[in-house]
This record gives sequence, structure tokens and C-alpha cells, in this order.
Amino acid sequence: MKKLICILLAAATTAGCEKDDPTRYDMSQGRVCFPGAAPNETAEYPGYSNSDSTFYASMTFKQQPEGVAEAVIEVPVKLIGGASGSDRKIGVRILEEGTTAQPGQYEILGAEVPAGKTYGAIRIEVAKSAELDTQQRELTLCLTDSPDLRVGPDLYLKANVSWHNMLPRPATTKQWSTYNAFIESEASSGSSSTEAYSQAGHQLLLDIFGWEVFPDWGPDYSYYIDAWRARAQAWYDEWKAANPGQKRIHESGSMKGREVTIRTK
Repeated sequence: MKKLICILLAAATTAGCEKDDPTRYDMSQGRVCFPGAAPNETAEYPGYSNSDSTFYASMTFKQQPEGVAEAVIEVPVKLIGGASGSDRKIGVRILEEGTTAQPGQYEILGAEVPAGKTYGAIRIEVAKSAELDTQQRELTLCLTDSPDLRVGPDLYLKANVSWHNMLPRPATTKQWSTYNAFIESEASSGSSSTEAYSQAGHQLLLDIFGWEVFPDWGPDYSYYIDAWRARAQAWYDEWKAANPGQKRIHESGSMKGREVTIRTK
């Protein structure tokens, strides 16, 4: 990919984001961070995890037009302070910890908050390959000070960006709760934990309910969960009868190597 220009990108490093220093905040120039978990933000910019103070952005080529070889992931950033009359560049660096993508497999096209806006984006071009059918690539980003914008609170400075050619992982806590309410694991029913997720579990729910993207967990499911699970189990029993000797096995997550089963309670 063409060489990156006009962006403040530090070399990859094992160092984490700097600790917050409240004495450095100067609201006259504004600050920048990733969106948080407030309801008014998650509706439009879902992805922040309180458990590890990280904003997650993921893209699957399955949802891109057929034949597409490259795609652009836009990771949102939020301005703390008033909008400006000119575009403002954002400082960002790649952290070695959590990064599996290699140079040449991605390109950061730009990182800025446009004039007149309070939200901007880090734009990352990624390439499709056969390996993405079975594994995802990841970048761990950390916001840094730039001449235009200093960083905000340290709890909102890190992002994990991933891309693959598999089913899209849940993006909200309610979607994670939907997955865990139906697929058996150590997680409690309706938990928002991400640890037990697998493509095999997701594929089963896609086959049963048509859920490529999970619905948000809500009254339609929580009030009638036993009936929904019974419907899922009936489909699964018919599938097993039609495919004797075949098993669906979790390929990843805390249930890796174990058979996918429908939760009963």
C-alpha cells in the first residue's frame, strides 16, 4: 500500500497509552477520545467495553459487495469541546500488544475531526485474503497528543480494530446477551461476556433464526426464553437426525473443542 503521509503515527511500540494527567487539559483547543458507553453514544457508535476500557471496531468482508478486495474501516473518535472551523489532525500510534496485522495488510489513510464536526474518524484500509476465512487480523490503537488536539481521559484512548471474512461478532452488550442466552457455556444466561463466543455457535443461531447480526436482547426473548430455546432445540434435533455422526464444535473461545449445545437454563 502507498506510503502514509500527513498523519501523526508513532512507530509500533510495546508501551501502552500514557496515564491521565488532569493538569494538562486545555479546553481552548479541545480534546479527543474514543466514544464511551453512554446510551446516547452507543446508539450511534457502539463498541466501547467498560471491562477493559477499549473501543472495539470490527469489519467482515461477508458484508461487503462480492469481489471487493479492499475495504475501509472507520473508527469513530469524539471531540471534547467545541467544533472548529478547520479540519484537525488526530495523533495515533499502533501498540504491539494485541496487534496481529503486519505492515502491508493495512494502511491508515487519515485521522481527523472535520471542520464543524464534533466526531471524526481514523480511516484504515484493509485487504481481503484467504486467511481471513478462519482467522481475524487485529490492530491495537492508542490516541496521542497532536499539534491540533490533545487527548482526553485515559479510559477512552485505546481501540481494538479487527477484520475477517467470517460472521460479524456482536457489537453491543445486548447482542452479546442474546448469544449467551441461547448457546451453552460457563457464562450465565443473558450475560454480556464475550469469552464464550465462537463462529460455530453463531452459525447455529444463523441456521436456526437467520441471525447474521444478532438482535438486541429484550422482552421478545427474555419474557419467552423457554419457548425460544425449545424452538432452537427442535431445529437442532432435526439437523442431528438428518446428519448422523456430525457435530458442531466450538473452534474458539472458552468452549473451544466442545460441542455446541443450546442452553436449557
